Amino acid sequence: MNSCSGFYQKLLKIGPPYKHQQHIWDRLLRDYSPILLRAPTGSGKTEAVLAPFLYQFVKNEFPIAPRLIYVLPMKVLANNVRDRIKRYAREISPHIGVEVQHGDVPNAPFFIADIVVTTLDQFLYGFARASRQVGHHIDIPAGSIASSFVVFDEAHMYRDGFTFSVMRALLEILYKSKVPFVVMTATMPKSLEKSLFENLGGFTEVQGDVDTDARLTWSLNERPLFNEDRPEIPEDLLKRIQQRKTLIVVSQVKRAQKIYDELSSRLDLDDGQIVLLHSRFTRADRQKHEEQAISLIPHKKEGKIVIPRGAGIVVSTQVLEAGIDFSAELLLTELAPADSLIQRAGRCARYNSEQGEIIIFPVEENRGYLPYEKQHLSKTLAWLQQNVKFNIRNFAEVLAFINETIDYKADDYEARDTLIDLYECVLYADTEPSNIQARKNKPVTLVVLDVPDESGEKVKKKIEEMIWGERDLLKRNSIDVDTCIAWSLFRDKNRPIHWEIQWKYDREKNVTELFVNDLFKNKRKQDDEDSRIVPFRTYIVSKKYYKPDKGIERDDSYII
Repeated sequence: MNSCSGFYQKLLKIGPPYKHQQHIWDRLLRDYSPILLRAPTGSGKTEAVLAPFLYQFVKNEFPIAPRLIYVLPMKVLANNVRDRIKRYAREISPHIGVEVQHGDVPNAPFFIADIVVTTLDQFLYGFARASRQVGHHIDIPAGSIASSFVVFDEAHMYRDGFTFSVMRALLEILYKSKVPFVVMTATMPKSLEKSLFENLGGFTEVQGDVDTDARLTWSLNERPLFNEDRPEIPEDLLKRIQQRKTLIVVSQVKRAQKIYDELSSRLDLDDGQIVLLHSRFTRADRQKHEEQAISLIPHKKEGKIVIPRGAGIVVSTQVLEAGIDFSAELLLTELAPADSLIQRAGRCARYNSEQGEIIIFPVEENRGYLPYEKQHLSKTLAWLQQNVKFNIRNFAEVLAFINETIDYKADDYEARDTLIDLYECVLYADTEPSNIQARKNKPVTLVVLDVPDESGEKVKKKIEEMIWGERDLLKRNSIDVDTCIAWSLFRDKNRPIHWEIQWKYDREKNVTELFVNDLFKNKRKQDDEDSRIVPFRTYIVSKKYYKPDKGIERDDSYII
């Protein structure tokens, strides 16, 4: 028994490795070159890169690198991936540290744990020495990255040409610096692969596949899931939803909320049998909802499949397209680009011997296609209509589906500008370089607090006392969103956003002071395009516009 097979079975306690896992093992432990790993959802891509890295601890030799930085497209996936990695690391040694580093859980701002699970944003800030969390020690994160093995998981999911340009610049610098890295994907189109890797002198492409006896059928529904912006779920489909472990995925938060309301009112469900997932929950509630979602749908625990009793319904946006390891029996999904559909299909009949069904619903003509490009949905629909025998479990057919309908790529000019910016950041340190960002749309932080619907110094003082009185209040109740979403809430005539929180450091007193500003004190209209809603700032959302089971309401934006 060779070392790879023995390691997988004896120490990781999973079956013998697939061919692509063996290939990655051999390549990483033998010599350095960038690797692109392309393999289906549920094929053990995480294990493929984790196994050879952990094997170094068994041998006490580190030919790859002494540290692993695991980069994800969004922080909603981080906790799930960290827990999965921790389980494997414990089998090797209790002393292997696994930490999370992102805006919600800044446990490893210096990137010096043995394994750090992070987001592209945090990785970029660490590389560019642009993290305020490290104070004057801005060299440490960049130095840590230089001595690490870097994994970019689900690299196709950014969708934004600007972000792809940032990623391309990072890959080129890592390549020239001889920092080992792997880019992993199930659904990256050839157009993006060419764009990301075209300036690298050479890389190894590993394509994997797995044999499975799971059966997954799909069909196109004639009518949209929504009619005039209201859910339209017939009685026969309603019964099937209640009888099977069901996942429903739509592409806009407000639509997910409406489906959740519809099912909650029409189905006879016990408490906790239905849960809603999207990006507009507070940090505390989001974690609860993720845990509940996994508990409702068949999932793996300690390597064994757990099948929960009773009904289980998860209503979600695309936040669960990657990273969450569960397996629904029935998947209802709105039409989406090919890569999104394949990722969603990866959460249905995921395990051997399972049978699953997917029903794909068209979207309404009037802005139903958002947040995607209309042309991508049109191409996807036309391809599916012309390929009615498409086997969604055949990876070769999946790749054809993706390559023939999607043309993602990095922007050459933006990538070149980003490359220059990153080099300048490394050479001339700046704790807050304004030109460094991973995404074109800038974020703000919203904090859900129970504040009165009135102005004045009394209310302001009450808010300040509330914040000072409970140390973790802001952290637990915060939501990171796009600036456009904050503007949408700010313009609402009911004023869900009325107050801003600012922290200012008083050098003379050597203390940080809290300021709460009334955004309407100057009597300007809330729909003015003025400076009151600014990226990277913190605003209060009144609790009356937030529900723990549904998230922020009155949100009319189309951004996920």
